[in-house]
Amino acid sequence: MKQMTQELRDRIKDYIKQGLDISNLIQDIDIKGEDFSYAIIKNFNRSNQNLSGLKLYMAQIGEEGKIMVISNNNMQNCNFTASKFIGKIFFRKNDCRNSKFNKADWSNVEYQFTDFRGCSFCDVIIRMGTDYGYKATFDEDMFTELTKYWIFVKKEIK
Repeated sequence: MKQMTQELRDRIKDYIKQGLDISNLIQDIDIKGEDFSYAIIKNFNRSNQNLSGLKLYMAQIGEEGKIMVISNNNMQNCNFTASKFIGKIFFRKNDCRNSKFNKADWSNVEYQFTDFRGCSFCDVIIRMGTDYGYKATFDEDMFTELTKYWIFVKKEIK
């Protein structure tokens, strides 16, 4: 894994401003703690890496009709706010503790075995289901917060 240089960081910022895909620029680069807000990243296959502190605010990740694998990564304290994941995303065995997912579109993400403790999910679009979130870990009060304005009615037995 190569280290990020200031020259490369500046080039990435230029690509982001122009609305260009930065996938090739960040391939095989250590991106821990980098700010890729508003980036287009069509190829973000990452495994067994430290991606903690990564900022993907309003980023567009993936590509329609493509499969991406993001697995076994340290993704603590990341910012996925308002990011959009496109295509089919296998997001497995990641440690995302204390990350922000507010307003993110994760409708195409399968997040099995991922640790989401301490995360914020306000207005997130996320598929809830056995297959999509198999063995994912959430704080116990996450559903209490999510459903605080819902009305639950006991099912009547006839």
